[in-house]
Amino acid sequence: MRARRGYTFVEMLIVFVIMASLVAFSLPKFAVLQERSRLTSARQELEAAIATARAAAVQKGRTARVRFNGNQVSVLVTTSSAGATTTLLPAMPLDSVYGVTLSSSDTAIVYDMRGFASPRLGATGMFKLIGKSRRDSVCVTAAGQIMPRGCSL
Repeated sequence: MRARRGYTFVEMLIVFVIMASLVAFSLPKFAVLQERSRLTSARQELEAAIATARAAAVQKGRTARVRFNGNQVSVLVTTSSAGATTTLLPAMPLDSVYGVTLSSSDTAIVYDMRGFASPRLGATGMFKLIGKSRRDSVCVTAAGQIMPRGCSL
């Protein structure tokens, strides 16, 4: 009698069950990883907008503003003494792009031509990013500088 080559149905079924159980155990981990990644991306986007406004104020020698409108962040710079503005960063909706909600007590940060918040923020500005199960924040000093990691929620 000739030996048959290949796999039996039982062997294929065992492999399928093992693969399905591995996938079932790993899916929740991917959801947590995805939310953490979105929250980190939203924080980096917010920090970049604040840094862009500060750099534009110094570079152009004019007033620049980071505006917070609900979950949207935009950067505007004054281009003339008459008060005309140019949008450097159009309104970025953090909720639809990253799935997070922005919460802050300030509606804008205004930078003067030296790169300082003008008028100085009353206290440390805290901008909270809230996801489904995780939170993060960006803090800005009274002078307008972004604080390194470590600002508490």
